[in-house]
Amino acid sequence: PLLRSGLLLLAMDDWKAAFGEEWDAVVLGTGMKECLLSGLLSVAGKKVLHLDRNDYYGGASASLDINQLFEKFQAGAPPSEAELGKLRDWAVDMVPKFIMAGGQLVKVLIHTKTANYMEFKAVDGSYCYRAPKARSSGEFGRVHKVPLTPKEALSSSMLSMLEKGRMGKFTMWVASIDCGKPEGFFEDGSFRDMPYWTRVGMTGRKKMPLTQWNGDQFFKDWGLEAGTIEFLTHVCALYRDESWRSAPALEVVSRMQLYLESRTRFAGMTSPYLYPLFGLGELPQAFARLAAVHGGTYMLNRDLDGSPVFGPNDLSLEYAEDGTVAGVVNHDGEEAVVARTKTVVGDPSYFAGKTKPTGSVVRAIALLDAPLAEMEKDGASSCQVIFPAAQCGRCNDLYLFLCSNAHKVAPAGKYVAFLSTKVEGPTQGMSNEQIAHRELAAGLALFTRPGAPMPLHLFYDAYPTYAPLTNGTKDRVFISESFDATSHFETAINDVLDMYQRITGETLNLDALAAAASAEQ
Repeated sequence: PLLRSGLLLLAMDDWKAAFGEEWDAVVLGTGMKECLLSGLLSVAGKKVLHLDRNDYYGGASASLDINQLFEKFQAGAPPSEAELGKLRDWAVDMVPKFIMAGGQLVKVLIHTKTANYMEFKAVDGSYCYRAPKARSSGEFGRVHKVPLTPKEALSSSMLSMLEKGRMGKFTMWVASIDCGKPEGFFEDGSFRDMPYWTRVGMTGRKKMPLTQWNGDQFFKDWGLEAGTIEFLTHVCALYRDESWRSAPALEVVSRMQLYLESRTRFAGMTSPYLYPLFGLGELPQAFARLAAVHGGTYMLNRDLDGSPVFGPNDLSLEYAEDGTVAGVVNHDGEEAVVARTKTVVGDPSYFAGKTKPTGSVVRAIALLDAPLAEMEKDGASSCQVIFPAAQCGRCNDLYLFLCSNAHKVAPAGKYVAFLSTKVEGPTQGMSNEQIAHRELAAGLALFTRPGAPMPLHLFYDAYPTYAPLTNGTKDRVFISESFDATSHFETAINDVLDMYQRITGETLNLDALAAAASAEQ
C-alpha cells in the first residue's frame, strides 16, 4: 500500500498513479540509511517516492519478532513461551546499533522532528574486553567498565596507580580544549607558525600541533601506557582497527570529545549511548511518517489483497542519452511504467553491477535469561562491549550489543545479545556457525566461562558487504554502503551525511539546524 500525507490510499491502481508522476528523488529500500536520507530530502522540500521490493520496512536492517527470528534461523522449530517468556515482547533488530547521545544521528532526529515519533532510553554501560595475560593458560578474558571519570579511574583494575593520575589529566585536557579554536595566529587570522593547542605539564606550557601530528605522535607525547591508548582509541574514539595511528591527531581528539560529551548529554547517563524503546524497527516507520507529512509517498511490495506489486526484474533503472538516470521502471504485464526522476538513492541490493564487494560480516545472536556478570555487578540492563583486535589476536575489533526488557526488546528477565565482526579468514565450504566460532571466539567465550549465562538459543549469520563503484555524481545514482560490524551508528551516519552532500551539493549544518528545531518546540 501507499502512504501519502498520512493517508492510506486504497485504489488498486495507486502505484500506477505514483509512477506516473515526476519526482525529485526515488529511494529504493527502506533500510535505516535510506529512510534517513528520504527524511532529510523530504524536510529539505524534495518530492520523494520511496519504494521497497519487500512487503515490510527495514530491508537488511529490519526488526523481527520472535516467530520471524526462528523462521529465519531455525525453521521448523517454533519458539516456546515456557522457555522464552511472553513471545510478543521480543523485538530483535537484525542490525542493532546504539546511538551516540551527542552524535550526528541525534541531531538529524531533532532537525527532522522524527524524535517526536519515538522514545529513547540511555544504555547503561560501556565496556572494554581484556584478554588473559597468557592466552594458552585456559583462563578467560575479562570485561571492564570504561573508566573516564576520576571516580571510575580510581576504582578501575585496567589502570596502574601511576596511570590513574596520567589518565585523569589526559581526559581533563581532552574535555577542556576547543578543537575549532587553536592558538598561534595573528588577529587577522593568519598563523605565525602553525596552529597549536596548549597543555600545561611539569615543565611548563607545551604546544600541541594537532593538525600536524598523527595519532601515534600525539599519544607518544602524553606517555600513556599501551593498554590505556588501546581502549581510548578503540572504545572511546571508536576506531575499528589501528588506523588511528596515522589519522590526524585533531580527528582522534575530536572523536574522544564526542564520547565524553555524549556521556553528559542527558542527566544520569552512565554510557554515551541511547537506544529507542522497542528497537530500531521504529526508526524506518518514523521516517515513513515524516516523509508522508512532507508530501512524500512510501510504497511497500504489497497490494491490498496481499499480492506483490513488484516482480523480481522490476525497479530497474532507465537512463537518458547523457548517461544520467531518468527513472525507475516497473512492469504491469508487458507494459513498462516509469517513475520519472533525475536522482535515485538506494542500498547495494538494488544495483547489480554498480557495487564492489568489501568483505563480509559474521554475527552470533544469543537469547539469554541472565546478563553478563559484570553488568549484574553494575546493575546494568544494557551495554556495549568492544573487544580491541589485539586482545583477540585479530586485525578488526569485535562488538557485543546487549539489551533487555528495559528497552522493550525482550520479555522481563530475558536479554538479546549480538556479537559481530568483520570476517578475516577464508570461508569456502564453511557454515555460518563454523565461521562464527573462528572469528568470534573471544566473545563467545563470555557465554561459556564458569558462571556465565548460557544462551537459551544461539543463532549464526554471515552476510557480504558492498560499496558503490562511484560516488554517483556523474549518473545521479547514489548507493549506500552495506552496514559494517560495529554496534554503534557513527560509521552509518557519516555515510548518510556524505551521501546527502553528494546528492544535494549542500553540507548540513546539523548543530544550527538541531538548535533551531529545538527552539521551535
